[in-house]
Amino acid sequence: MPRPALSASRSMEIVDFLAAFPDRAFTLSEIARAAKINVASCHAVLHALTARGYVARSASGKSYRLGPALVAIGQAALNSQPLIQRAQEAARELSRELGIPVLLTTLAGDDILAVAAVTSPSGKSASMRVGQRLPLVPPIGAPFLAWSSQAAIESWIARMAPPGNRKFVEEWRQDLALVRKRGYQVTLRTANSSSVATLMADMAANRKAPEYKDRAIAQIHAWDERIFHPKSIDAKENYLVALIAAPIFDHNAGAVFCLCLVGFPEKINGRKIKAYADRLTQVCLDVMGNDRTS
Repeated sequence: MPRPALSASRSMEIVDFLAAFPDRAFTLSEIARAAKINVASCHAVLHALTARGYVARSASGKSYRLGPALVAIGQAALNSQPLIQRAQEAARELSRELGIPVLLTTLAGDDILAVAAVTSPSGKSASMRVGQRLPLVPPIGAPFLAWSSQAAIESWIARMAPPGNRKFVEEWRQDLALVRKRGYQVTLRTANSSSVATLMADMAANRKAPEYKDRAIAQIHAWDERIFHPKSIDAKENYLVALIAAPIFDHNAGAVFCLCLVGFPEKINGRKIKAYADRLTQVCLDVMGNDRTS
């Protein structure tokens, strides 16, 4: 594998950081800290990005945010990706039909990236905003990993496995097998468990945004261990659902996107969970079917 160009890596780290917080501008020192780049190098990269319109500098010259060139690039990229366009439309239709927020994510390196976030008809937002990222570490990302190679699964586990604790590793493997068997993921939480929505809202609002990646991993480590994929779902029992998610595969049978139902307002019974999951997987199949016939 070729060694990545340092300047290119630094540029991407900066753009990724600014995209995660599109409503805010950041100073040079904040960006350098977030991207883990020394200030002098960060200033040089920001100068190049600003010159090409990828980053915009404030009138005072003291802060930076995403630039207008990325709008054109984003639109061009969307036009070249019909599968994304169909998945986005499917997310909007699902939200209107089911009355809950819907999230569309993809993999970007070692992160899960939000590419569409549809607010529910009642105004409840999805768990992430477009451009935000979560680290791809267990137990997050099961729908992407469940159909992956053994090497990819081992790499995923290695990013989070507690030293000497094999119990969690075995549970994660079982979760992947369960997702693969069902064709979708159901994640439950306790009443006191933090959700992805809570985490990302905190990331967006907190003044310590430059440390968001480290804080995200720390938060995931601290999550209640009772957050889990239920081994069985009783039709009559009520559950507090954090997420129902299903993969969208490309022509190479890779899980390239994940369509997620989030923001459930209250406990729902197992029968309704199954109905949600069946509708979600059918929509994913429809999106993939349209891709094969286009």
